[in-house]
Amino acid sequence: MKPLAKLAKRSPADPDAVLRPAAPAEAGSRVDEVYRQILAQIIRGELASGAELKSTQLAASLGVSRTPVVQALARLIADGIVTQRMNMRAVVRPGAENWLIEVHELRLLLEPAAAARAAERITEPALRQLEQQAAAVAPQTEGWTKRAREFDFALHLSIADHAGNQPMRDAIYKCWHYKQLSYELGPDRPTSIVRGYEEHLTILEALKAGDAATASAAMELHLRLAGSYRPEGRVV
Repeated sequence: MKPLAKLAKRSPADPDAVLRPAAPAEAGSRVDEVYRQILAQIIRGELASGAELKSTQLAASLGVSRTPVVQALARLIADGIVTQRMNMRAVVRPGAENWLIEVHELRLLLEPAAAARAAERITEPALRQLEQQAAAVAPQTEGWTKRAREFDFALHLSIADHAGNQPMRDAIYKCWHYKQLSYELGPDRPTSIVRGYEEHLTILEALKAGDAATASAAMELHLRLAGSYRPEGRVV
């Protein structure tokens, strides 16, 4: 599996910049990968609530040195996925297996409002870029699922960029750092990807029309239909 991708930061002064994966340094990339692997084990229940996380054991099981494990655990603690009391080992937070569900619930609070705001602020160049990406999807053609996911990322993050609220934008971007992990843990069926693509087109049409109410309602419906994590199936 590829490491959880970093999202390239886009300057508010240049919101129409094309979304590109950042190119992290090798050491940072290794920590990202270890972070992703530990989080995946937590979400799958392989590291259960309350489990002690011993850096030496994790390093051995992941086939890495102890340093990136310690750094990854520090990030997991900062994010609230893992807890640690003074002078004690880190442990998995109770309920942390529901992390992606909790992230999705946060998106439901943020993204419909962001879509309404973006409908009133999004620029023509940004709309043209999204239209081009949407047109390139062409379901059932070679490579269409990858292009559908790229359009997925671009639409949601362009909405965040054009919401006119920096804290809201940053919170949405943070949620989207976990989206690739959700794809890896619960890959969508082609029918689900087509459905999501069609919902994205509805949102895009509302943005083009400057219709804040419809953009918000379409985004909320899209997120509610996206589903939630199930041990045997899908991750939102």
